[in-house]
Amino acid sequence: MKRIAILAPLVPLALVALSACGDNGAREKAAAEAKAKAQETQKAKLLEDGLALNTRCFAAVKWQQRLLDSPVPRSIAGGSQPFLDYYRKMIADKLGDQVVAAEGAKPELSKANLDAYLDWAAKDQAENVFAKGDRTQNYATVTTCVQSAAEFGTGTMAKISPAERLGKIQQLRQIMDTTGS
Repeated sequence: MKRIAILAPLVPLALVALSACGDNGAREKAAAEAKAKAQETQKAKLLEDGLALNTRCFAAVKWQQRLLDSPVPRSIAGGSQPFLDYYRKMIADKLGDQVVAAEGAKPELSKANLDAYLDWAAKDQAENVFAKGDRTQNYATVTTCVQSAAEFGTGTMAKISPAERLGKIQQLRQIMDTTGS
């Protein structure tokens, strides 16, 4: 009987210990869910950032398409089409089978709607960023995007040395500054 009397006060402690194990399982589950949600958020952010960068470059090249297709810049960079194709492919590859929902005037971004989205994005960027921003900075965006694509094998500048490429990029910037395109 003495043993039962001694153990009786320990029963509530045992129940508390067992319930703490249950709470620990719930905590672990909540932590795992929070970690999964954070990873999904990070993945979505990386997708958004990658799409935004490539869309901005596509829009920048599209904004200066007429200039890039004119004789002198064409001889320097090879025209706009290789760069438009490059950035379109980068966007399509980054997007994969995912769908980015429409938001306000911004249309849905999906493989099926990619060209319509890019048309909208190029027009939107031209009107709201390039037309209103600092011209020199906007020209730098165009040439940086052209240079980046060239470094990854796009256009006629892909086949030349980095020093020559830099010289051609500077020529292109100078033409943009001079013509005020």
